[in-house]
Amino acid sequence: MKILILSLILLCAVAKLYAQKKYDITLIASPQVSWMASDSKYIHSGKSLLGYDLGVEGDFFLHSDTYLIVTGMTLSTVGGSLVYNRPMPFDGKVLRSGTTVDYYLTDLEFPLALKMRTRNFSRVRYFAQYGITNWVNLRTKATASDTIFQKQVVKHEVRFYNIGLNIGTGVDYDLGHGNGLTAGLVYCVGFSDTTTKSRQKNNTSLNILRLRVGYVF
Repeated sequence: MKILILSLILLCAVAKLYAQKKYDITLIASPQVSWMASDSKYIHSGKSLLGYDLGVEGDFFLHSDTYLIVTGMTLSTVGGSLVYNRPMPFDGKVLRSGTTVDYYLTDLEFPLALKMRTRNFSRVRYFAQYGITNWVNLRTKATASDTIFQKQVVKHEVRFYNIGLNIGTGVDYDLGHGNGLTAGLVYCVGFSDTTTKSRQKNNTSLNILRLRVGYVF
C-alpha cells in the first residue's frame, strides 16, 4: 500500500511538470479523531479513536482557481468503541450484555467535493468544501472488554464499502513558484450502517473530525 501511494505521488509530480496550471496536487498528512454512534437503545457510543489520514489529493480548476473539484486517495485509520447492552453475535462468538468493543479500521478513502475559495489576500485564500467521501475497508481489528478477543482481525462485522458526507473549511497559503500550504477542519459522517448488524435493527454511523494539513505543489 505504501508503494502504491508513493507511485501515485511520483506520477502526479511528473504530470505536474508537463501540464499547464489547471490543478493543484496536495500531499496530505492529517491527524484525526473518529467515533461510532448507533441509533439503537441497546448500543451506546464509547471512547473515540485517534488516527491519521495520509495520501494525495487533487484540486481541479473549474474555469478558474476559485471553484474546484477535490478528489484523491488517502489511507485512513478510524474507528471507535461501542457498548452492547444485550447479548450480541460477533464474529462467530456471542458477546455478553455490557461488553465494550473497540473497533480499529484501516480504510482507503476517496473524497469527491466542490471547493470554493476566496481571492488572494496577501498570499492567503480561505475556502469551504462540500461533498461526499467513499470508504473502502482494507482491514478491521477489534478488542472486547470481556477479553474474548484482543486486537483480533474480524472479517464480517464491518461493511466493505461506505459513503458519507464531507464538509470542511480552511485556509491556503501561497509560498510562491506554484507551491503552498493548506490547513483546515474537515468533518465526515457516514450515510449508511458501518457495521453489518443492520439485522439487529440499528444504524451505526462513522464520524470523523480531521485537522487537514497538506503541502501543495
